[in-house]
Amino acid sequence: KQWYQRRVAITAGMISLMCQVPTSAIWWASYNALLESIGMYARPNKNGRHSLYVQGGCGILSGAASAIFTNPLDVIRTRVQVGRIRSVRHVTSTLWKEEGKSMFYKGLSARITAMSSNSLLIILGYETVKRLSIKDSASTNNRSIR
Repeated sequence: KQWYQRRVAITAGMISLMCQVPTSAIWWASYNALLESIGMYARPNKNGRHSLYVQGGCGILSGAASAIFTNPLDVIRTRVQVGRIRSVRHVTSTLWKEEGKSMFYKGLSARITAMSSNSLLIILGYETVKRLSIKDSASTNNRSIR
């Protein structure tokens, strides 16, 4: 019984990684690409940084993009973790037979909403900490020079 519980835990962890790794990769790549492309139209400040409004908007859009591209993986992950079937291949084929193309859109609006709002909060926190860290290190360097 313990062996089975360990196997289930390892399987659940691998399935979560199957979904989270591509989501994170797409999220960061699309955030940087969006910041670069939208940044051409919104001038950065004298330090070369964009406003938090531009960064927040790019965060929201990157959350939506990663949700759209990885939603089928999330549907499969949810089905495997909630159901009694632990085979990704079996769950995927069953979903395709039962739902066809609609498996790609199942729960998409909720996922876009959740990921976009989370992305906004993450980017606002990330960029704020980055700004504060740069200010602190710049003032520390100026003090040591004097």
